[in-house]
Amino acid sequence: MVGLVACGSSQKPAQEPSSEEAKPADEVPKWEGASSPVPSDESPKPKSGGTAVNEKPAQRVDQYDKEATDVVLKRAARQVKENCGHAKDENGKANGPWGKATLQVQLGHNGHSKGVTVPPPYQGKATGNCVEKAFSNLTFPPWSGSDAQIDWEVELVQPK
Repeated sequence: MVGLVACGSSQKPAQEPSSEEAKPADEVPKWEGASSPVPSDESPKPKSGGTAVNEKPAQRVDQYDKEATDVVLKRAARQVKENCGHAKDENGKANGPWGKATLQVQLGHNGHSKGVTVPPPYQGKATGNCVEKAFSNLTFPPWSGSDAQIDWEVELVQPK
Protein backbone atom coordinates (compact mmCIF):
# COMPACT_ATOMS: atom_id res chain seq x y z
CA MET A 1 0.00 0.00 0.00
CA VAL A 2 1.48 3.29 -1.15
CA GLY A 3 0.17 6.65 -0.08
CA LEU A 4 1.05 10.18 -1.05
CA VAL A 5 1.22 12.87 1.52
CA ALA A 6 1.81 16.44 0.46
CA CYS A 7 1.84 19.75 2.17
CA GLY A 8 -0.26 22.34 0.52
CA SER A 9 -1.92 25.59 1.29
CA SER A 10 -5.57 25.71 1.93
CA GLN A 11 -7.25 26.83 -1.25
CA LYS A 12 -10.75 28.08 -1.82
CA PRO A 13 -12.96 25.60 -3.59
CA ALA A 14 -13.42 26.10 -7.32
CA GLN A 15 -16.43 28.14 -8.32
CA GLU A 16 -18.68 27.94 -11.30
CA PRO A 17 -17.72 30.23 -14.20
CA SER A 18 -21.20 31.72 -14.10
CA SER A 19 -20.61 32.96 -10.57
CA GLU A 20 -20.53 36.79 -10.33
CA GLU A 21 -17.56 36.82 -7.90
CA ALA A 22 -15.25 34.95 -10.28
CA LYS A 23 -15.70 37.31 -13.26
CA PRO A 24 -13.01 39.92 -13.68
CA ALA A 25 -14.07 43.45 -14.52
CA ASP A 26 -12.51 43.11 -17.99
CA GLU A 27 -12.00 40.01 -20.07
CA VAL A 28 -8.65 41.19 -21.55
CA PRO A 29 -5.93 42.51 -19.24
CA LYS A 30 -4.83 46.04 -20.01
CA TRP A 31 -1.14 46.72 -20.08
CA GLU A 32 0.44 50.08 -19.55
CA GLY A 33 1.57 51.44 -22.85
CA ALA A 34 -0.55 48.92 -24.73
CA SER A 35 -1.60 49.71 -28.24
CA SER A 36 -4.31 52.13 -27.25
CA PRO A 37 -4.38 55.06 -29.65
CA VAL A 38 -2.80 58.29 -28.45
CA PRO A 39 -5.01 61.33 -28.92
CA SER A 40 -3.61 63.58 -31.64
CA ASP A 41 -3.19 66.54 -29.29
CA GLU A 42 -0.99 64.47 -26.95
CA SER A 43 1.43 63.06 -29.53
CA PRO A 44 5.07 63.15 -28.39
CA LYS A 45 6.99 66.07 -29.87
CA PRO A 46 10.51 67.34 -29.28
CA LYS A 47 10.30 70.35 -26.97
CA SER A 48 13.08 72.60 -28.22
CA GLY A 49 13.71 71.21 -31.67
CA GLY A 50 16.89 69.51 -30.42
CA THR A 51 17.64 65.87 -29.86
CA ALA A 52 15.73 63.86 -27.30
CA VAL A 53 17.25 63.20 -23.90
CA ASN A 54 18.41 59.66 -24.64
CA GLU A 55 19.60 60.36 -28.18
CA LYS A 56 23.20 61.24 -28.93
CA PRO A 57 23.93 63.67 -31.72
CA ALA A 58 25.12 62.05 -34.92
CA GLN A 59 28.78 61.16 -34.52
CA ARG A 60 31.24 62.04 -37.23
CA VAL A 61 33.05 59.03 -38.61
CA ASP A 62 35.95 61.03 -40.04
CA GLN A 63 37.19 62.15 -36.60
CA TYR A 64 38.15 60.23 -33.49
CA ASP A 65 35.52 59.76 -30.77
CA LYS A 66 36.78 62.29 -28.24
CA GLU A 67 34.63 61.02 -25.37
CA ALA A 68 35.60 57.34 -25.72
CA THR A 69 39.26 58.17 -26.40
CA ASP A 70 39.42 60.42 -23.33
CA VAL A 71 38.27 57.50 -21.18
CA VAL A 72 41.11 55.33 -22.52
CA LEU A 73 43.72 58.09 -22.12
CA LYS A 74 42.57 58.91 -18.58
CA ARG A 75 42.90 55.23 -17.67
CA ALA A 76 46.47 55.15 -19.02
CA ALA A 77 47.33 58.40 -17.21
CA ARG A 78 45.99 56.93 -13.95
CA GLN A 79 48.23 53.89 -14.43
CA VAL A 80 51.21 56.20 -14.97
CA LYS A 81 50.41 58.16 -11.81
CA GLU A 82 50.00 55.03 -9.69
CA ASN A 83 52.92 53.00 -11.05
CA CYS A 84 55.55 54.84 -13.09
CA GLY A 85 56.95 56.87 -10.21
CA HIS A 86 58.20 53.56 -8.81
CA ALA A 87 60.03 52.63 -12.04
CA LYS A 88 63.62 51.61 -11.30
CA ASP A 89 66.72 52.11 -13.40
CA GLU A 90 69.36 49.46 -14.19
CA ASN A 91 70.81 49.91 -10.68
CA GLY A 92 67.48 49.03 -9.06
CA LYS A 93 66.82 52.56 -7.80
CA ALA A 94 63.79 54.73 -8.40
CA ASN A 95 65.46 58.06 -9.05
CA GLY A 96 62.90 59.91 -11.18
CA PRO A 97 62.48 62.40 -12.62
CA TRP A 98 59.03 63.07 -11.17
CA GLY A 99 56.46 65.74 -11.86
CA LYS A 100 54.00 66.60 -14.61
CA ALA A 101 54.75 65.99 -18.26
CA THR A 102 52.82 66.67 -21.46
CA LEU A 103 53.00 63.77 -23.90
CA GLN A 104 52.22 63.70 -27.59
CA VAL A 105 50.10 60.63 -28.29
CA GLN A 106 49.64 59.46 -31.89
CA LEU A 107 46.19 57.94 -32.41
CA GLY A 108 45.85 55.60 -35.37
CA HIS A 109 42.58 55.73 -37.31
CA ASN A 110 42.41 51.93 -36.94
CA GLY A 111 41.69 52.30 -33.19
CA HIS A 112 45.19 51.62 -31.84
CA SER A 113 47.80 54.02 -30.52
CA LYS A 114 50.72 54.41 -32.93
CA GLY A 115 53.20 55.86 -30.48
CA VAL A 116 53.92 58.39 -27.79
CA THR A 117 56.55 61.09 -27.50
CA VAL A 118 57.84 61.59 -23.97
CA PRO A 119 59.52 64.98 -23.41
CA PRO A 120 62.91 65.54 -21.78
CA PRO A 121 63.95 65.05 -18.94
CA TYR A 122 61.74 61.91 -18.80
CA GLN A 123 62.79 60.56 -22.19
CA GLY A 124 65.19 57.61 -21.91
CA LYS A 125 64.77 57.34 -18.12
CA ALA A 126 62.99 54.51 -16.29
CA THR A 127 59.97 56.72 -15.60
CA GLY A 128 59.77 57.79 -19.26
CA ASN A 129 60.05 54.18 -20.46
CA CYS A 130 57.20 53.25 -18.14
CA VAL A 131 55.06 56.06 -19.60
CA GLU A 132 55.79 54.84 -23.13
CA LYS A 133 54.68 51.32 -22.22
CA ALA A 134 51.49 52.59 -20.57
CA PHE A 135 50.47 54.48 -23.73
CA SER A 136 51.78 52.03 -26.35
CA ASN A 137 48.94 49.49 -26.66
CA LEU A 138 45.82 51.60 -26.23
CA THR A 139 42.61 50.61 -28.00
CA PHE A 140 39.75 52.99 -28.78
CA PRO A 141 36.97 53.25 -31.39
CA PRO A 142 38.35 53.45 -34.97
CA TRP A 143 37.35 56.17 -37.45
CA SER A 144 37.62 56.66 -41.20
CA GLY A 145 39.65 59.89 -41.15
CA SER A 146 43.39 60.37 -40.89
CA ASP A 147 45.52 59.61 -37.83
CA ALA A 148 45.48 62.22 -35.06
CA GLN A 149 48.02 63.55 -32.60
CA ILE A 150 46.96 64.94 -29.25
CA ASP A 151 48.74 66.35 -26.22
CA TRP A 152 48.00 64.62 -22.92
CA GLU A 153 49.26 65.51 -19.46
CA VAL A 154 50.43 62.86 -17.00
CA GLU A 155 51.83 63.04 -13.50
CA LEU A 156 54.74 60.99 -12.21
CA VAL A 157 54.52 60.78 -8.42
CA GLN A 158 57.64 60.30 -6.33
CA PRO A 159 57.36 57.15 -4.17
CA LYS A 160 57.24 57.65 -0.42
